[in-house]
Amino acid sequence: MTAIAREMVAWGKRLFERRLVSGWGGNISCRLSDGDILITGQHAPLGFLTASDIVRLTSDGKARGKNRRASSETPMHLAIYQGTDARAVIHAHPPMTLAYSFDHDRFDPLSFEEKFTVGTVAVITQETPTVTRPEALVESLLYQPIVIVKGHGTVAVGGDLKEAFLLTDLLEEAVRCHAFRAQAGSPRPQTGVSANAARPQPSANHAYPLFSREHMHALVKSVKEDQQFRADGSATGLTTSLTLHLRDSDAFWTVKFTAGEIAGIEQSADGEFLISAEKRWWEAVFNNRMDPFFATLRGKLTLERGDLAKLAQWYKPFQRAFTLWQTIPVR
Repeated sequence: MTAIAREMVAWGKRLFERRLVSGWGGNISCRLSDGDILITGQHAPLGFLTASDIVRLTSDGKARGKNRRASSETPMHLAIYQGTDARAVIHAHPPMTLAYSFDHDRFDPLSFEEKFTVGTVAVITQETPTVTRPEALVESLLYQPIVIVKGHGTVAVGGDLKEAFLLTDLLEEAVRCHAFRAQAGSPRPQTGVSANAARPQPSANHAYPLFSREHMHALVKSVKEDQQFRADGSATGLTTSLTLHLRDSDAFWTVKFTAGEIAGIEQSADGEFLISAEKRWWEAVFNNRMDPFFATLRGKLTLERGDLAKLAQWYKPFQRAFTLWQTIPVR
């Protein structure tokens, strides 16, 4: 048995012990350095895997042996590997998350750790016993590392099986925490927005070219006119400068903050903090597909200058600013 096959056996056992799968449910796979894929076979119990339960496939799904048929979810795994940079995939059936999926179309975590690790999790609808239309699932996995399939379970991706396992486990605990809070009768907080301010509605104005002068000045105007941003900025003593960098065109914009107010914006790269990303990730942030702090911690946005711990002290005003900026259409 290869080292990776041994890892699959070990993580399958952990999934079973954590009650993230039961019986013959779930399936796991890994992408090898040569492009081949190792995946669990049909009707293989993850808690009791053996070497004969692991099937090796080519990148287009052809078996490199005839000893066992691959999981019925193989087309989903192949679609994920073709559409993302995932190195490992875990499809599990965590019971709390499974039950939650029947009545919701997304999951918004409560704790900061959950928000910055799993983010807002989409609930994807599938009306067949296996995932036969994986396009929406793959699209979501480009922006979040785990999704929920309604009435079916979770699909997590990672650089290895450990990461995919931890995401699956953390989401189940996050849903459990949500259930405990609901049982206690606590009101559901608004996600990513101060309790004193409703989320602004998207602007009806035309879409701005991303990082254009018009786009940047629209961002500044939206923040200057927002009372909640000024209150949060003043309360946290927001005084710093933040440079946003669009790698595709090597465009830099620096926004300066003084005592909770925007003091100005200029085309420069000298901010105390510098955040850089490709166009597709900035578009995901500005179009509200990804939270900016989540995107930074996931490596989609790169904090190239500055200390994240120091930036986090101004989480509330920056979160409010991006909430406002995500209402301004970009193209």
